[in-house]
Amino acid sequence: MKRKLYAALFIFAAAGMITACGTSFKAEKSTVYVTKQGTVIGADIEDFNEDYYDEEELKNYITESVDNYVASNGDGSVELKSFQTVSSDENGITAQLYLNYTSYIDYALFNDITFFAGSVQQAQAEGYEFDQKFQSVEDGSLTGEAGADDFLSDEELKVVIIGEETNVKIDGTILYLSSGNAEPAGRDEAQVHYDIEDPQAQPVYIIYKLR
Repeated sequence: MKRKLYAALFIFAAAGMITACGTSFKAEKSTVYVTKQGTVIGADIEDFNEDYYDEEELKNYITESVDNYVASNGDGSVELKSFQTVSSDENGITAQLYLNYTSYIDYALFNDITFFAGSVQQAQAEGYEFDQKFQSVEDGSLTGEAGADDFLSDEELKVVIIGEETNVKIDGTILYLSSGNAEPAGRDEAQVHYDIEDPQAQPVYIIYKLR
């Protein structure tokens, strides 16, 4: 879904103070938020300054896309919370969209990306491998090299696996990140680097513990 929007110059976006699952969430840049309950909030902020961008056309396209997905996957699987364009002296015009997803599966399918959110053991059961290099994280800073043996035996740890250029926020504390394609953006947030056009691009693994 998101790849199709990019190809058509239709840009997703979301910002401001929004509430879902009883949790206030404010995003200042494109962010995927995995809540403690397992739901996913998509907040994306993109430039909308070109003259040929049409707000009403984009809104209709998004609404139709959400409706089509819900028709195939059930009520509530994806929910359009808000869409708008906002002007500022600093950023010009940004398009702002806010979407709720019932599960990581809905986010992955709707946006056509690699995405998993659950326990480390569940990820292994679904075929994800932890054979890459990792870096340990403490208080929102990288602290050194690590390996999967440092955390695979801990049944309490969770993981987000994502193939998308975005920020990822979790309800917890990040302990490890896959090396070379992500860095901490705080104790509970990471910046993911992923070139969607690169067939060799590797998804980012974010290992964390719940609050």
